[in-house]
Amino acid sequence: MTPTIQLNERHRLNFNEKLALMAMPSKKRVWILKTLGRWERKNARQRIRQQRDIRGKKLTPKQSKKKSKMLKRMGKGLEPYVRNANRLELGWKNKLTGRIAARHHLGQKQRITAAQMRKRWGTPDYSAQCTKGQARKLRELGYTVPRKSGKGRKKPTLRHIMETVNHGKAGLIIKEMSNQKSQTAWDIPLAERQILGSREQEVNRQLIKIIEQARRRN
Repeated sequence: MTPTIQLNERHRLNFNEKLALMAMPSKKRVWILKTLGRWERKNARQRIRQQRDIRGKKLTPKQSKKKSKMLKRMGKGLEPYVRNANRLELGWKNKLTGRIAARHHLGQKQRITAAQMRKRWGTPDYSAQCTKGQARKLRELGYTVPRKSGKGRKKPTLRHIMETVNHGKAGLIIKEMSNQKSQTAWDIPLAERQILGSREQEVNRQLIKIIEQARRRN
């Protein structure tokens, strides 16, 4: 599903304005809706720049530590389409971009496969030392090592784990200790980030203004 702005006869224009719009030739109605679509596209791009949704609230930031703008590429390729001279849709030329936008717009889950992860990040070096995150997870799961002197075992420091356990071994130990099943795909939850659509009152006000412009056109 691709999110679109749709404008049709259900929107509340006053009676005289509806009659005026219906009486106009097809070519002029297309111009009106296309012009309205460009106005909506401008609003959507402004929301992305300001990192605000259709209600004026800040977009939920990424979970990663990198502070980058959300949906910054979604403004490109956003185009208004007029159907049958009476229906406006605002969507993306690129279908993949549209699907990604839909997930953000609706707050859906995004499924990531192991193959996609390898393509994006490359195959990990399993012989390299384990990451700090892996070391921390091992400690949380109760990973221990033999004491140098005396009997028993102890919980090692993060530094010790990273120096003695490689990436591949750490992954296997974590999998065994947490009883994890082998996974080839993961569902990543996405926060709702709606950037398409303006308030009905604003749309009507803009549409009436464009209809008046159309009346003065040859």
